[in-house]
Amino acid sequence: MKKIFLLLGILVACLATWGSVIVAYASDTHSVVLTPTPTVQPTATVKVINDKPATPAPEVVQSVIFQGSSTKPEIALTFDDGPNPVFTGPILNILSSNHVHATFFCVGENARDYPEMVARENSEGHVVGNHTWTHPDLTKASDDTIEKELTDTSSVIQSDSGVSPVLFRPPYGAINTAVKTQAQQLHLTPVLWNIDTQDWSLPGTDAIVRSVLDHAGNGDIVLMHDGGGDRSQTVAALPQIIAGLHQRGFTLVTVSQLINDMR
Repeated sequence: MKKIFLLLGILVACLATWGSVIVAYASDTHSVVLTPTPTVQPTATVKVINDKPATPAPEVVQSVIFQGSSTKPEIALTFDDGPNPVFTGPILNILSSNHVHATFFCVGENARDYPEMVARENSEGHVVGNHTWTHPDLTKASDDTIEKELTDTSSVIQSDSGVSPVLFRPPYGAINTAVKTQAQQLHLTPVLWNIDTQDWSLPGTDAIVRSVLDHAGNGDIVLMHDGGGDRSQTVAALPQIIAGLHQRGFTLVTVSQLINDMR
């Protein structure tokens, strides 16, 4: 009996020793390393804008630029709602390769998120205009809201490009006396358009091209978009628009040049 108890004691001791070896092996030789979860950097959200135009109030129509001189074969291409990380760059590339300068009406929160695009627009000879901070219908806003939408946008464009904007395009073309007054106090000239490509509705590349070439005339201001949604059709249409206007003898200029040539 003593021998049996002795053998059991030896067996228990051996098992305990073997167990400690297994624990040490698992904890020391093959320790588990926890990899920290990578931090996800926030990305800017691109707002989708349904840019269906409004009608300017009759009392301010005479104070708004719709068109340049009817005697000069000049046309201004304009782009709203950018900058956009996908479409603004290709548009700038097309303009550069064709030696064309255009006018970009930037939304302030986009200019904040993509300052390098605003800086590039300015450095490549384009005019950068104010298109408010959040793209609201300003005719439905208070005076304080109108002022903040405009001043914040001008400030960020100044910060991005080193140039404070002097042109202003009210979202949807919606403008009344209150909006005009605020713009004047901030030395911003309201600019609308007289050719609307309606590219925001994605009518097709050919439809965008025809909307310009079928109606082009002296002093026209053409409305297109580089932001606010899918602008791939606009990018595809732009080389054809530029080539067609050049073939018709038009010079493509900025809105600022168009205004200067009216004097």
